[in-house]
Amino acid sequence: MTDLASLLVDRPWLYRATPFPHVTSDQVFTADFYSELAEAILELLSRGLSETPATGRFSRGMRGYDAYGIGITEELGHPLNVFLSPPWRDLLSDLFAVGRTPYVFAGAHHHRPGGANGFIHTDFNPVWFPVSPPGRTSIRLPDPAVCDFKTGAGSLAPSEKIETIRGAVVIYYLLNEGWQPGDGGETGLFTGRNPESLTTRRPPLNNSLVAFECTPTSFHAFLANRRPRTSIIMWVHRTFEEAVERYGEDQIERWQL
Repeated sequence: MTDLASLLVDRPWLYRATPFPHVTSDQVFTADFYSELAEAILELLSRGLSETPATGRFSRGMRGYDAYGIGITEELGHPLNVFLSPPWRDLLSDLFAVGRTPYVFAGAHHHRPGGANGFIHTDFNPVWFPVSPPGRTSIRLPDPAVCDFKTGAGSLAPSEKIETIRGAVVIYYLLNEGWQPGDGGETGLFTGRNPESLTTRRPPLNNSLVAFECTPTSFHAFLANRRPRTSIIMWVHRTFEEAVERYGEDQIERWQL
């Protein structure tokens, strides 16, 4: 992959403290690389939207979330593999002092017009991966065929899988031409689980992002949209031990299965 620094616009990212610490940027990638990313997502969208889980297509399957999603895998290659690269992992981890691990997940989301508000959540969730061998420096992606993403169930032996906790997340917006205030589709940031605690609406402007550490108080949600809304979302994962030491095991938001 091309050196990450050469793909990024040379402009500071902004740190904001409320309603919880988060980072924003309105110009992330160079114009050329943004165009490559947009073309890659357009090609995936051109395969059609599936109402049931379908490999290789945007499809429904996320409980409580009115969106079509697709996982970003190594097979998709350039340019989407930038979100699976160690340099991008390091950038996001280091922004929020999350210990670097090989464990990463990335995907793309698409909302048709009329999408409903998402549920308010923190992303401070446990996630299972096939364990990465000692000394491995490459990225390890989840593999639900052998290790369920939320429970760890599957064919792997206990020594072959690992429970991690989402450490930080970045939401990158693209293909939202012509967006204007009132169109919706923002990422809402809240002080609590009450919808009335909405503090910040992060607009889905092309080539912009919002990123934050996943903590017991990183309350956020998708806000209802009047126009199509597309984004790429990526998480880095911290060790279970680091999450417990920093926030306590009782604060981990277990999945409602």
